[in-house]
Amino acid sequence: MNRNTTTNSDFDEKISVATLSPETNPLDSTENSPKIERNEPKDLEAGGGKGQDDDVLTKAPMTFPDGGFGWLVVLGAFMIQFCGFGFNFSWGVYQEHYVNENIFPGAGLTEISWAGTIGAGSVFITGPFQSSMIRWFGTRPVIATGIVISACGLVIASFVTKVWQLYLTQGLLFGLGAGMAILPALAVPVQWFDKKRGLASGISVAGSGIGGAALAPLNRYLISRVGYEWALRIMAIMFIVVVFSILPCIRTRVPPIKKGGPLFDFSLYKDRGFTTMYLMGVLVTFGYLTPVYLLPTYVVKYGMDKTTGATLVGIFSGVNAASRIILGIAADRYGRFNVLFTCTFLGGLSCFMFWLNAKTLAMSVVFVIFYGINGGGFVSLFPVVAAEVVGVERLAAAVGMLYSGNLFGNMLGTPIASAIVSASGGSYHWAIVFAGAVPMPRLFVKI
Repeated sequence: MNRNTTTNSDFDEKISVATLSPETNPLDSTENSPKIERNEPKDLEAGGGKGQDDDVLTKAPMTFPDGGFGWLVVLGAFMIQFCGFGFNFSWGVYQEHYVNENIFPGAGLTEISWAGTIGAGSVFITGPFQSSMIRWFGTRPVIATGIVISACGLVIASFVTKVWQLYLTQGLLFGLGAGMAILPALAVPVQWFDKKRGLASGISVAGSGIGGAALAPLNRYLISRVGYEWALRIMAIMFIVVVFSILPCIRTRVPPIKKGGPLFDFSLYKDRGFTTMYLMGVLVTFGYLTPVYLLPTYVVKYGMDKTTGATLVGIFSGVNAASRIILGIAADRYGRFNVLFTCTFLGGLSCFMFWLNAKTLAMSVVFVIFYGINGGGFVSLFPVVAAEVVGVERLAAAVGMLYSGNLFGNMLGTPIASAIVSASGGSYHWAIVFAGAVPMPRLFVKI
């Protein structure tokens, strides 16, 4: 689907563009706006990898380097995912500690699980505002502010004594800040790649899987050695150091649009493909994180130790990271829509085939491997398919609004599953059925 072409006459009638180097050829995310004011692109050198600190594209035909400095952009996005979503993947380790050590007296599994899902869901609250925040302040300032907010959330969480305070700190505050860092970073690599877009996106979002693989065991170790309070503080310091170190890698290829454009681009919902993807994002996330968050408590129920739970989360995250790269390559070759819908279906099917029978360590490992392989497709291919559906010129606005739909499933999915466990007298059977059922219908959806 190519939405990036336009005639010179149409372009001249609608948009006044500052003189750019021939290599830049920018696109515009505000195709309905008749007049746009923009800054002079003083430092824009797309061919050499230098660009403006902004995420908004213009509408002229755009060339894609498919490499070069783009790989450093991918590295920057990778590390932001590592810190943000990677820590979210390790939530189950904290949940198990809070529940079994009775850190918050009177709060059971269902009450504690809300903190993790609030953190995962609130990542997407700022989604609809992302395009405007970037237009006003620039990509890197938004990312830097976000990671500082999320780090503050973890530090404050290390001092709380009530579960509702945990909701506001390790949950809401961390999630809001992480979202401000993660969502802008998701849209940047696609500006540098075309033929290798699936691969680049897969590597970028693999950071969350690698982060989960590394941070889940690390957090388990830190909690056992220095306590959960210092584990949270150490994570906060690490995130700030890592993200500020890689910020120079986050460079966009076009000059910023400082004025013009709606706060929310509701015209996107007129596109059937966009609306279908939005609904898909709402539904699939009800089951996506449930296995990751419940596994540490699930394995303890069946006689395995706490370290095993953290190790399984680490295995899942590592496999998940590798699968995102592999599925990105497969999507470039076999079709991004086909791979996206197939892997979400298989991820749900694996809950029925393996998790329902995972009463031993061996079967639990089989489950996390199979689920990790297929579960990664949704995250890695969602922004790539979004670019196919709405066009790169509208991606800055589309990504934030699409991911805002993930809020509902990420925030409510695990508490619903935890409530099912409690209502079933501690049995995980129907919670597993719930987690497996919600992703499967997407195979039959057409965009």
